[in-house]
Amino acid sequence: MNLIEALNWRYATKRMTGEKIAESDLNIILEAIRLTPTAYGLQPFKVAVTQNEDLIGEIYRKSCPQIVIKQCSHLLVFKARKKLDSEYLEGYLNEMKRRRNSTDEYIDGYRSRILRVIDNPQINKFSWMIRQTYIALGYATVAAATSGIDATPIEGFDVQSLNEILRLDTDKEEAVVMLALGYRDEKEDKLINLPKIRKPMDLMVERI
Repeated sequence: MNLIEALNWRYATKRMTGEKIAESDLNIILEAIRLTPTAYGLQPFKVAVTQNEDLIGEIYRKSCPQIVIKQCSHLLVFKARKKLDSEYLEGYLNEMKRRRNSTDEYIDGYRSRILRVIDNPQINKFSWMIRQTYIALGYATVAAATSGIDATPIEGFDVQSLNEILRLDTDKEEAVVMLALGYRDEKEDKLINLPKIRKPMDLMVERI
């Protein structure tokens, strides 16, 4: 499938078979997440990946009783940082300097641009980092589709319970969205043959 064919093929699958996806396909999706563009390249998120049935069952019972959770091959939990401290920022800038052989002057200027966001009291930093995380969710969803893998984004879960299940330090990070990966159950999923409801191009796109 080309890209548009894959996007027409995919939908928010509600029933999966439980069949495991290949490790090579999973790695493509994870690499797409790693290559996701983010503001200043900071990547203020991590992704927890599991196929552990006990853990997935606990998430289903305590945080998100959606049947697709129990039926998926792998569950991805996207976790956004709560803040960008100096240790994280300087680690990123040191890596930039090393990889790009950047001058101290360039790094100082880049740091100043980032700090104008981080130090701006009018900007909700956690909200900003959540939005960066959702870019990664989009890349993962597209990568799954082009690999013939079904993917269901999930927001409707008990955040506090999921944070506790994953033993997250919520001063530093928080679960914000999940993605169930697997294969559609063609006999049980009632959505499989329904047409997509999308705006026509002329109502979606304004050429100015």
